[in-house]
Amino acid sequence: MFSDAPEPRAERSSAQSPMRSRAPRSPRQRRPGPGWGRVRTGRAAPLAAALAGAVTASLLTACGGGSDSAVDPAESLRPTARPATASVDDVNGAKASPECAAAVKTLRMAAVGSLNDAAKSGKAYMEKAHPGLTVELSAEAPGYPELVAQLSADRAAGRSTDVAVAGFDLLPTFATDLGAQELSPSLLRASYDQRFLPLGEYRGKLVAIPQQVSVLTLVYNKGVLEKAGVDPATLTTTTGVLAAADKIKASGQSIQPIDLPTGGFAQWYLSTLASSKGTPVQKADGQPDLTTPAAREAAAFLAKVGTYGPQSSDPTTEGLLRFGIRRETAISAVTLPTLAGGLRYIHDQGAQGFEVGVLPFPTLPGGSVRPVAGGNGLAVLSTDRCQREMATELVVALLSPEVIAAGTEAFSFYPVDTAARTQLAPFYREFPELTQFDALIPAIVQAPTWGGERGGEVHDTINDELVAIIRGADPNATLTAAQRKVTELVR
Repeated sequence: MFSDAPEPRAERSSAQSPMRSRAPRSPRQRRPGPGWGRVRTGRAAPLAAALAGAVTASLLTACGGGSDSAVDPAESLRPTARPATASVDDVNGAKASPECAAAVKTLRMAAVGSLNDAAKSGKAYMEKAHPGLTVELSAEAPGYPELVAQLSADRAAGRSTDVAVAGFDLLPTFATDLGAQELSPSLLRASYDQRFLPLGEYRGKLVAIPQQVSVLTLVYNKGVLEKAGVDPATLTTTTGVLAAADKIKASGQSIQPIDLPTGGFAQWYLSTLASSKGTPVQKADGQPDLTTPAAREAAAFLAKVGTYGPQSSDPTTEGLLRFGIRRETAISAVTLPTLAGGLRYIHDQGAQGFEVGVLPFPTLPGGSVRPVAGGNGLAVLSTDRCQREMATELVVALLSPEVIAAGTEAFSFYPVDTAARTQLAPFYREFPELTQFDALIPAIVQAPTWGGERGGEVHDTINDELVAIIRGADPNATLTAAQRKVTELVR
């Protein structure tokens, strides 16, 4: 059946993003991952447990802005679809100078657990290309906020890191607290899809090269919608989704019409919906903008969704079970990186499965699709010239078309390299449902990047307020309270 990012930050495990060396929250408070994994009906118990582990391990990287949620990474690893070999084309100065290659003996890279496979491919390339070099990998952090805490503690102790994975919504921390260096697009291969570069910018500077990019999607049980007389084409707007939910509710099928998992995702829903009206939840000056007409309209939609039944609190361990195994929900939200695994499972089940439809996340009435990105980028933290040159070569190696293609086969993030997309032609023939998202690339919006000493807490603060709305709190009063709280956090 179907299952459920990383993202991004999908949603991602959530801890307060510890600016400087603030300690992360307990595991109970981490943002869940952005996606789903594979599910089997029937032998539900063991398979559900295995699925939850695989999904939590691999899809949490999908978020960044809702952190694709994206977006946090995983605590255990799932291998890439196939072995991948990193490389660096000798173009535009991507390779370190002979002087620096001879001088640098150690590089340190910090990543989240689910990116360990890609990091290992970069390590193998660099150590082969530069005999005598040692690349030290640290990939124990279960999520982006925890990784920031680790980097902050290392920095305070005088232990430097050369390359790190940066969740999109934590770019202010990397730029202002962790010393992320400005990068030049000219260092990248000609095949890198530079439409993604704005997602890694902070205050006009490119501080992280996007590596994994995710957006929200909507999945639905085709059979249930057909019996209820719902045309899937009407699910493109929130009014259409609610009208469909009413028809499903009245159809006598004993299934909850809609489930939008809330753990870490709720703030991503709000941001994506408000963005569809051209009014982001963050102003250009970095302040919150949570009480606009679009934000209020989005909150009213989430409040109505809550009236159809309990919304899953965790997108991976609860949302996927309800939709894919128990068939308790007809419509649900997932992230792009989760689709290939789920669809592959469905295709393998034949008559024992059920047909699943896939669409972009809906817009507000009168809006247009402007999806908010989840995911992460690669940042260079070295300040020494030679360390920086070698770190940049490692980054470019990690963006090899072969590595990007292997990762996309495992988790269907957007491939950020056009040569990788060419390699993936058989993959997209197998999953044509994914190709509809290509048209959205020019419209993808950067995730809110909250600054300030306590900016890392904003994600969870907004999410908590929206969960309250879904559970029955007054939308307008709650958004007003959220605006006040976030204003304090980003001072």
